[in-house]
Amino acid sequence: MSGENYRSATKSHDPGWNDPPPIPTSHKPRAGGAKADKKQEENAAPAAEDSLPERAEMIGQVRTVFDGYVQQLEESRRANVQKRIDLLYDQWAKGTLPEQLEALIYRLSAALLDEDDVRANVLHRTIVCDHGGKCAQWTPVLRQLIFVLQLRNEQTKPVVADQIVQPL
Repeated sequence: MSGENYRSATKSHDPGWNDPPPIPTSHKPRAGGAKADKKQEENAAPAAEDSLPERAEMIGQVRTVFDGYVQQLEESRRANVQKRIDLLYDQWAKGTLPEQLEALIYRLSAALLDEDDVRANVLHRTIVCDHGGKCAQWTPVLRQLIFVLQLRNEQTKPVVADQIVQPL
């Protein structure tokens, strides 16, 4: 093989159109200046432990909210959903859940309490994606609780007079 047509990336050469940009090694890359830094700080604030209550208070709220939503489910589903949520309570009581997962579950209960189905969906997705191995037995039933909230929100949503119901 002739080295004439081959240029190593480690050798100096004129970069081509598809060469990756050089990576600066002396400093952290910035996304967009001071505004981006401020935006990152704002986004990072909710991810921090933004004054979570004690563990006992957290599980108390989680139990109250989740059990209240279980009672709003169809009669035929309640026993199975409650059984799986009890698995969550057992893991919490034994201390086998990571603190980050406990905080996410608490925030999910707060979203359900605030009747914010969008935030509840985002938190549920985060729980499933980040901690799927720890919660595979009970995380699907949390969707059932969110469905109860979504159904209630759809029923109470005001109908707008100008809304197009059946487009042409």
